[in-house]
Amino acid sequence: MQVRLLLTGLLIVLGNAVFSQNITGKITNSVTGEPVAGATLLIEGSNKGAISESDGAFRLNVGTNKTAAIKVTALNYITQTIQYRQGSYVADSGLVISLAPSSGELAGVVVSARARQQGTVASLYQAQRTSASISDGISAEAIRKSPDRSTGDVLKRVSGTTVQDNKFVIIRGLNDRYNLGLTDGTLLPSTEPNRKAFSFDIIPSSMIDNMIITKAGTPDLPADFAGGVINVITKEVPTRKFIDFTVGLGYNSVATFKDFKSGYRSGTDFLGFDNGARQLPASFPGTDAIEGRQLSQEQINAALSSLNNNFNIKTNKALPQLNLQANMGDLRVFNNGNKFGYTAGITYTHSETVKRNALRQYDDYNYIDNTYKYSSNIGALLNLSYQTKKGKYSFKNLYNRIFDDNFLYREGSNLGRGSDIRFYAFDLVQKSLLKNTFKGENKLGDNDVVLDYLASFNLVTNNRPDQRKVGYSRSMGTSNAFIADLGNLGRENNRLFGDLNEKIYNGAVNLTIPVNLFEKSSVKLGGFAAYRDRDDKNRMIGPIINPGASNEQEVLRSPIDQLFTPGVIGSNIYSLKDLTQGQDAYTANAGNYAGYVMLDNKFTNKLRLVWGVRYEYYNLNVNSSQNFSKTWKDFLPSANFTYSITPKTNIRASYFRSLGRPEFREIAPFYYYDFERMANVLGNPDLTRSQIDNFDLKYEWFLAPGEIISASVFYKNFKNTIETSIYKAQSALEVTTNNFPSATNIGFEAEIRKKLNFISEGLKQLEFYTNVALIRSKVKLDGPLYLPDGSTISDRPLTGQSPYAINTGLAYQTSDNKFGANVLYNRIGQRIDLVGGNLYGMVYEMPRNLLDAQVSYQLTPKSAFKLNAKDILNAPVRFYFDQNGNEKFDGSSFQNGMNTLNKDWILEQYRPGTTITLSYTYKF
Repeated sequence: MQVRLLLTGLLIVLGNAVFSQNITGKITNSVTGEPVAGATLLIEGSNKGAISESDGAFRLNVGTNKTAAIKVTALNYITQTIQYRQGSYVADSGLVISLAPSSGELAGVVVSARARQQGTVASLYQAQRTSASISDGISAEAIRKSPDRSTGDVLKRVSGTTVQDNKFVIIRGLNDRYNLGLTDGTLLPSTEPNRKAFSFDIIPSSMIDNMIITKAGTPDLPADFAGGVINVITKEVPTRKFIDFTVGLGYNSVATFKDFKSGYRSGTDFLGFDNGARQLPASFPGTDAIEGRQLSQEQINAALSSLNNNFNIKTNKALPQLNLQANMGDLRVFNNGNKFGYTAGITYTHSETVKRNALRQYDDYNYIDNTYKYSSNIGALLNLSYQTKKGKYSFKNLYNRIFDDNFLYREGSNLGRGSDIRFYAFDLVQKSLLKNTFKGENKLGDNDVVLDYLASFNLVTNNRPDQRKVGYSRSMGTSNAFIADLGNLGRENNRLFGDLNEKIYNGAVNLTIPVNLFEKSSVKLGGFAAYRDRDDKNRMIGPIINPGASNEQEVLRSPIDQLFTPGVIGSNIYSLKDLTQGQDAYTANAGNYAGYVMLDNKFTNKLRLVWGVRYEYYNLNVNSSQNFSKTWKDFLPSANFTYSITPKTNIRASYFRSLGRPEFREIAPFYYYDFERMANVLGNPDLTRSQIDNFDLKYEWFLAPGEIISASVFYKNFKNTIETSIYKAQSALEVTTNNFPSATNIGFEAEIRKKLNFISEGLKQLEFYTNVALIRSKVKLDGPLYLPDGSTISDRPLTGQSPYAINTGLAYQTSDNKFGANVLYNRIGQRIDLVGGNLYGMVYEMPRNLLDAQVSYQLTPKSAFKLNAKDILNAPVRFYFDQNGNEKFDGSSFQNGMNTLNKDWILEQYRPGTTITLSYTYKF
């Protein structure tokens, strides 16, 4: 119902677009030249007005007036009245209004050729320069100049940040469990059932204004991070009325117009919704009835027939990627000066991609996988804001849904079983996020006391309706017929129905009180509460052949689309089994309650110290095959020191203590089979939290608006670090999470963004950007770890930590902003994906050279084309087991169908292809 109301509201809002005559411009500080955000422009004698955005830009509706008196006011600036006359400025350039600080002199009005931009690099760096702690980020302006479609793609452009699987974020070499996700200052839930991670590909990049990664903690931030706090700031209320539409098409070199295989397809799949045909019927017999043999053969046949038994495999040509977007917003200024505004957006994307000929050669497996993904994604955003002289209130709403229907076909040899195999897996995953947040801020009295508060609700779903897996085998190297493996029901041969629902409630209250101490000081204190409630249930069922049936061999030799036809089921050949156990489901809840005190002391206009302490109480309860509770209480001090050498340069130093807590499924006694990696994933109820001491030192030089040079070093010390390991138990691979005694992480980061006019004035339209991170980490083990070659180690790097990360780019923009070009390069060093030991070497992800490019052209002031090329080099993705322990890939040990044991194993290797997209945007 909430989703329907949100979508209905968006459609109503989009239907109210109105064309208006506007003037554009920018408000700046007359002394520093920096943008002035939040300034109010009001046409005297009317209720028409606007507010300057974070980069100082504004757009003001003047109607049909040829002249107007525009009153401009801003906190701590001298009020100005500007006399506007039609034709007195260049319409495409806009007004630049320079406001003098309260203590300065009044400046005049000048003409500028700079157009309005929301979420600019300059505004981001301004926020970074004045922030209380160490941070980095990326703006909507930089996002528009990249081919990135999702937030996960965007994040890899941020200094010291890398991304796994295009969606899981690693900051300063620390994997996603040590990073915290926020949207608009409120907690993001974990969208993944098997790990503590937010899947950042769920938020379309078109809905983002800025992203800021805070790398040093302050008492008013949640403490569950060590790498960084990622705050995704969705689009704010605009300064003007606008509406725009975008349509785009994409081509992938390994998928588009090539063979694309898929299983059952419903009429609503294209829209991102299953029509219900894949769901387990409500009348399906329970586990006790099946395993207690309470069903007659007729009832078994009826139960099997009630399932979706369409196992047809269709082959079509993959369609081009499709991207549709619509956005609009407006602002109203009332006679009393109060303001109401909104921003709304809808996105839809559809893609048909292939992971073609993925090689897997490890342990006893010598396989080639082809995985076909049919994906639809819909997103909606509706942000409302109301502002008075002493208060500001916002209601922000975000909904996103991802529909990924995967079909995997595997063939090859299982050396341990002496079999050739064919394996089929049909796996639909439906993920959704609904987030509603109310925020308020009030100024109390006349002493600049500020009270702010928020309340947020999150609903996360992860639904797997009928994951179907069927295997065939024959004696290796023969030409015998393949036989369906239906003699027994196992993890590789069942139908899994999984459903995860999680609700998260969080709220916070903060009070900031100015105090008469030093040059300027304040005390901020507040409280925070978050409650998570998860229900994760899975059921595994399936048919097995009745031995001795007259048509047994005929059925077992049948192709997959003929195994479960009505005629075959009606011949009484199948029994029904249910593998569901207590460890296949769990419920869990967690309460996190915190309070803090923070002091912000500005000793002089150059020297600032933000310090204080935070207390967090965390209680976790899990109910499954084993019930337990855990409680952790922590005092968490922090201090952030800033010395402003000049108005444009800072030296920062910080210390903070933080935490890393296990995710529900990591700690629950839960058992899950990952059919792609052919490994069981197990929870570990013995896990405890990590405690981390963090030290940072950073130098920042903000050369000019939108330009920066910065360098930083950091050191982190972990107690009870949490890592994921792979090992062999009996005949199966198993993946689980463990604590290790201690770890350290030390690194260096540098960032440069600079226009090249310092080389030559002819290069003033070129901008160079790069950020580099060099990182070393060491995990102390609780004993010697034996590697496959017989050697032992006592320490190793952290999982997910790359020794280096490089992002660099070169951008060109013509002076009239009509043509732009951008080239981006990204590379990360080799990193551990899974911790090995004994029979298995460390699993490493090898480096890739990632080259992207974009060309844009503005046809008219209202329309533009954009051409993107992503992953131009199409370098291979490779994960390998380092079986000889030399930390480099020496080639596969599988030769001529045999494991020669003298080289490395390949967990996965494939090429994702180059993607080219062309989009057209029209703005009203």
